[in-house]
Amino acid sequence: MDVTLLGSGGNFPIPMPTCDCRVCIEARQKGLPYSRVGNATFVHDATALVDAPESIWRMLNREEIPDVEYIFVSHHHSDHVRGLRVVQALCREGFPMNEWEKTDPPTIVVSENTYELLRRAHGIIADYEDWGFAEFEFLDDGETMDCNGVEVTCHGWEMEPDSENLIFGFQFDDDDATTLVTPDETKFLDTDRLPSDLDLWIRECGLFRTDSDGNPIFGDDLWEAETELEITFEETVEQVRDVHPERTVLTEIDELFQRSYDDFCELETEYDELNLQFGWDGMELSV
Repeated sequence: MDVTLLGSGGNFPIPMPTCDCRVCIEARQKGLPYSRVGNATFVHDATALVDAPESIWRMLNREEIPDVEYIFVSHHHSDHVRGLRVVQALCREGFPMNEWEKTDPPTIVVSENTYELLRRAHGIIADYEDWGFAEFEFLDDGETMDCNGVEVTCHGWEMEPDSENLIFGFQFDDDDATTLVTPDETKFLDTDRLPSDLDLWIRECGLFRTDSDGNPIFGDDLWEAETELEITFEETVEQVRDVHPERTVLTEIDELFQRSYDDFCELETEYDELNLQFGWDGMELSV
């Protein structure tokens, strides 16, 4: 199974506009892999994209992805769905457009909860479905579907305790490998439900309390408030230890973390036994 981490960033890209911190200055000077945009993963065997941040147009062009048949949506947050408008390009076969006749548009795969949230917040029904830019298919917790011979299973969990499932990850299985993509909001993910034979886990990195030099990023009160619902890097490591996949690649890496690509490479050496890596934009993975 071949996978490309199109984007490894999060809500705060690297470099941030107007920011003159060392991480952003270095990213402007060096580009990839020091720069990061939004969070998106492409599973080549399934011709499937997981999440569509605003920068997805540029990601697909950069990696010369020739086709996208499925777009799986992990949750409704803007930094993961604002690029769904890319279906307008994916479904168009080129000019001249004498007649609008698209018989096989891309399929946006969502839970029923996510569909309703997107309908209310982003008006996707009128923009995409009614115009024929995309079709929608529901996939909820525990359900599976076939994507070009790859079986995809949906895993759902809560965004906060005692609430309904609003966050989703997607498990891709073929005859050779199992890849799980859980891009964000993994605080309340029940790792006991995950398969014990994962070959690759692409997952959220988690918050850091301090920068690489030990300087505080969050004050005490803000850290306590943020970590009620947001996972920390230390909690992420514990989830990885619980599941123990063959390989883990971390994504959703924010400028807020105040770490450069080199800093993350150095930090990786502390987790050799877990085969844990910090992803970068354009990272190619084969499992």
